[in-house]
Amino acid sequence: MKILIALEDLRIGGAQTFALRLAQALRIAGHEVHLYSHYAHLLNKELVRQLAPDVPVISHGDYSARWEWVLRKADGLCRRLGINSSLHERSVVNHLQELIRRLRPDVVNSHTIKADYAAALALKGTTIPLVITMHGCYELFLHKANARIVVDKGVYALKHAKAIVYLTSKNLEIFQQVGIRPLETILNRKIYNGFDGQVTKGLQHTRSALGIPFDAKVFGMVARGIPEKGWAHAVNSFLGLESAYPELHLVLVGESDFLMKLKAMHPHPRLHFTGFASNPIDWIDTFDVGLLPSYFHGESLPNSIAEYLSCGKPVIASRIGEVPAMLTSTEGLAGVLLEQANWRLTDPNQLTEAMHAYIIQPELLAEHKHRASLAFEKFRMKYCLIAYEELFQSAIQSRIA
Repeated sequence: MKILIALEDLRIGGAQTFALRLAQALRIAGHEVHLYSHYAHLLNKELVRQLAPDVPVISHGDYSARWEWVLRKADGLCRRLGINSSLHERSVVNHLQELIRRLRPDVVNSHTIKADYAAALALKGTTIPLVITMHGCYELFLHKANARIVVDKGVYALKHAKAIVYLTSKNLEIFQQVGIRPLETILNRKIYNGFDGQVTKGLQHTRSALGIPFDAKVFGMVARGIPEKGWAHAVNSFLGLESAYPELHLVLVGESDFLMKLKAMHPHPRLHFTGFASNPIDWIDTFDVGLLPSYFHGESLPNSIAEYLSCGKPVIASRIGEVPAMLTSTEGLAGVLLEQANWRLTDPNQLTEAMHAYIIQPELLAEHKHRASLAFEKFRMKYCLIAYEELFQSAIQSRIA
């Protein structure tokens, strides 16, 4: 198959990370795959090199970075003046139309609302099927009072999609809205994001690199650098335990202005902010336990949890999205679930107590490590790849029929 995978950008994020991994897996399986990004300047080259080294990337703005800059600045000025402008978006659609005419893909797979919308417009008048992968952004925008225009774009995209992939039933909240196309009229399938990661050869991300003894107790967290992922809760729980347990360390893997401020607020020799990591499992492999005390409304199927499990690490995470099912194994839960509601953790002390339990109960840690390896099985890329290939073929066949 010829497959075009479209995204709004290729920065750090769950949707972007998975799309890159999927593109590489499809390429290795023998398909002709291209990646498309709306913004040439929002492309993390190291991330692309790490996750999809064999897949060509085409971005709007490749032909003229200055022209893209002008369009973005013009849109920004119009917004400040109260004028609804979409100059950059229209240029993206035109560019994408030209690319589709040139590549003639069998199917287009888009990720996130604005990419879905642009792809739907670009495919207008063609018989090429659009397959949308829903990562949680639809329900996120539904709960933002000032995001109606984005939701409307999503509604348009869903109206013209041939198929959708969802990660959790939470993603389908949009279909409960009045005027939305009924879900049963669209090919749809629940497919977990696949992951087959490997520790980087010649690894420099080690405990010794951070000055952490080999027998220390290390908790760690990998996520996008936004407050809603629960970074401050992780730090607070560490600070609540560290004086009683001098062997305790906390490693935080992520990059943002928020994390820089958090680091400045809490200088501590056993609190380690690593910054960006193109291959997070390099750090995760040094953890004893992975954390994700998230209260992010768009949380669906967090990549970091699959990454923790792939390294055999138990997880302390919020009961949100598909997380409970992610931690389920044939022998029980591979970690601890934290309660959350109304954009906050219900009781932050639950995180501290869960961390404390792993510190003082080595047998519990050992058992949950065993369960983590079992829980990871459902996230192997081979299962995800087969499911996507089957859905793409079904979408193509329905077009022909």
